[in-house]
Amino acid sequence: MLLAVNTQIFVWSFIAYTLAVVAVGVYSSRFAKQSDEDFFLAGRSLGKWVGALSASASSESGWVTLGLVGMGFVTGVQAYWMVPGCVLGYTFNWLVLAEPLRRRTAELGSLTLPDFFSQHFRERLPILRVLTVLVIVVAMMLYVSAQFAAAGKSFAAAFEPTITRRSGLLIGAAIVLFYTVSGGFRAACWTDLLQALLMLVVLVAFPIYALYGQGGLGTVLEALHAHDPELVEFMPEKSGWALVGFLFSSSGLGINFGYPGQPHVLVRFMALKDKREARMGAIIAISWVALVLSGAVTAGMAVRALALGGTDWAQSLLGGDGETALVMGSMHLLPGVLAGMALAAVLAAICSTADSQLVVAASAVANDIYAHLIAKKPGQNHAWFNRLVVFGIGACAILMVIGKKVQVFDMVLDYGWAVLGAAFGPQLILVLLWRRATYVGCVGGMLTGFATPILWQELYNKTHVGEEVYNLPVAFGLALLVNVVLSLLTRSPSLDEMPESA
Repeated sequence: MLLAVNTQIFVWSFIAYTLAVVAVGVYSSRFAKQSDEDFFLAGRSLGKWVGALSASASSESGWVTLGLVGMGFVTGVQAYWMVPGCVLGYTFNWLVLAEPLRRRTAELGSLTLPDFFSQHFRERLPILRVLTVLVIVVAMMLYVSAQFAAAGKSFAAAFEPTITRRSGLLIGAAIVLFYTVSGGFRAACWTDLLQALLMLVVLVAFPIYALYGQGGLGTVLEALHAHDPELVEFMPEKSGWALVGFLFSSSGLGINFGYPGQPHVLVRFMALKDKREARMGAIIAISWVALVLSGAVTAGMAVRALALGGTDWAQSLLGGDGETALVMGSMHLLPGVLAGMALAAVLAAICSTADSQLVVAASAVANDIYAHLIAKKPGQNHAWFNRLVVFGIGACAILMVIGKKVQVFDMVLDYGWAVLGAAFGPQLILVLLWRRATYVGCVGGMLTGFATPILWQELYNKTHVGEEVYNLPVAFGLALLVNVVLSLLTRSPSLDEMPESA
């Protein structure tokens, strides 16, 4: 399959990058202190560059380098609607939530999101803590398994028949688990910084190279228009509720509802050094996501134009989801070293999310269940248990998808992203920004946000004839409403004791 590149250069450049990532992750463990705070929050020492880029890379996973590229390939310019949706989410997170969350978790000494909710409301029975852990473990298992499936799909596209989807999945999972088990959150942040930079380079350089080779953006748009005029229409031919449904779909502005509820992103805010890092981090993160997402859509469109123009390798993607368009395009259009970097960028997107989610899920089990409820020794060193939990959760994620065909985009946004966004987003916003939010409201809102995305997807979208309604905005709005109503009907025991800064 590697017809257009020097195979050996391609393979060795990819291997060199992979070894570099693993080396950075393992090296970071030398700086780790023997404490749970360091393993899960890197000692609250993140600066603006590491904080912003690692948060960004962990947020934009294989759904960008595979799913969003595939969306650009299949739907054309309408896929650009994802860009303002994500930029809105980034802007709200960094400018509204980052500093209050950093300050409040530092005041409480919270290491995890379950820690924060439990300590903020001073709960006596660990109902909210256990509920938060349950949501994290279930959603993260779905999320991480989708990343491993994306690794399998990418390796198979590049190296088949030598590497199958199953073996590619295992290779990708092994790489992530190796350095994450070694260095914890610090390793995830350092490697995510490197991976964010690589994603930026590849998803800006490849579309430019592909467009230049076809005579520019105008030529590509003409090729798409000649095949199907809808591929170049930014606004769909819809009206009324159909238009609203499109705008707030998973491929439009609806995705931004998920950003305030992603623990693997929020934990970066908790680990920032000070207020100044949060302000500068906002500029870096927003700029990064606008460039990367725009590049991903453009890459998919460029490969689609090649397919419609009769290019053999690109035509093989027609009729499918187009999720391997970046991998295939890089292999056939770029020189060997650059093609290897492109495949590494796909793996980088996968690893940067999977490693962070593994640490967050492990922290929920190790810190919030074992350290607080079983050993009853929070804050002490549980290094080996922490690493064992990371490995165990990773192994379970592998078992969920090995041997199965997975649509990465749908599995991430309809389940993992939607559940986390609706269960945690409204609750976190109200706790940080509304002093009237109560314990009962938070529990009710979290339960609603946890159950609604799954029930809506299974009972409505999969059985309804006609256009789907994205489950995240529905679940987010319902969870917010339930929290507000219950908070107005009840009173938090700790309300009068809460500091003004909360």
